[in-house]
Amino acid sequence: MRIPADVLAVLSDRTEADGRRLTLVGPRLPPALYQRVNEVLEAVGGRWTKSEGAHLFPVHAAEALAPVLDTGEVVTPGEKRTLAQYFPTPAPVVGRLIALAALEPGMTVLEPSAGSGAIATAAAARGAIVDCIERDPGYATVLSDKHVARRVLVADFLTVPVEPRFDRVLMNPPFTRGTDMAHVVHALRFLKPNGLLVSVMSWTVTEQTDSTTAFRKLVEQRGALVEALPARAFAQSGTTVDTVLVAIPATRPGGARPTVWPVRDIPVRDAEELGSPADIAAEVVSDLRKAVAAFEKVASGLTRPAPTTVPDDIEVSWPRRSSKSVNGSAASDDT
Repeated sequence: MRIPADVLAVLSDRTEADGRRLTLVGPRLPPALYQRVNEVLEAVGGRWTKSEGAHLFPVHAAEALAPVLDTGEVVTPGEKRTLAQYFPTPAPVVGRLIALAALEPGMTVLEPSAGSGAIATAAAARGAIVDCIERDPGYATVLSDKHVARRVLVADFLTVPVEPRFDRVLMNPPFTRGTDMAHVVHALRFLKPNGLLVSVMSWTVTEQTDSTTAFRKLVEQRGALVEALPARAFAQSGTTVDTVLVAIPATRPGGARPTVWPVRDIPVRDAEELGSPADIAAEVVSDLRKAVAAFEKVASGLTRPAPTTVPDDIEVSWPRRSSKSVNGSAASDDT
């Protein structure tokens, strides 16, 4: 959204940044103006901290504020959801994801592209030690405020150097243009040799296309589990895209079964309802005979002579014909 001129003036002329701290200087702002300034600071990750007497950011305050001052615009939480394809993970999906992960207390867990931390919160509640990576400073601050993560790194996950030190990676990555596949492939490199990744993914990965071939091969080689989520599982988060859960081990376990890809349910008639081929043929012949009989009846009606009698209730007046005699006098038809 475009930042109003008075708010932009405060951010430009009346702020001082010191590391992660940002302080408002000068006379006290009117409450209404301060509220609008605070909304912008929160959108880029700043949180007012009374003990510090300043807004604290998860990154350097000047770095967080620079794009706002350069463009005069800020991305609101609603706009972030649309632009970044961020759809919070609903509780039922989180519950199933956590169940597939088979978490145990003390396990180390990574949630990349963590958003506001629905998955991280559930993992921490089960005794896991959670690290989060989130590129948006605003969401990173929300994560920090929840105090569920040991560490919150503000970064684009796809640019983060690999550290294979996690027992579990739990995630709900962005889906646009196959981004979920890129995120999952990168995330697998963060697992210990006996680790497990569980991710929400777009239904697209279940379809055999040029863009999914390499990913599907990886999934099958690892003996992964692919499970369809219910239709409209993310409706409450603002999208009806079909989704699956994919559980991929770091290395293929012994005795792993072949991966079974889910398919969409297509209603079909039961074989018993369709009947045997002989019954179907007899039904077709019967219908044809009925049709032929109907056509013969129509044809018979068309060839039958038109009636020459006149109903009794219709009065007909026949004209009298006259003729002239040879000599020109009129002659009656009566004899």
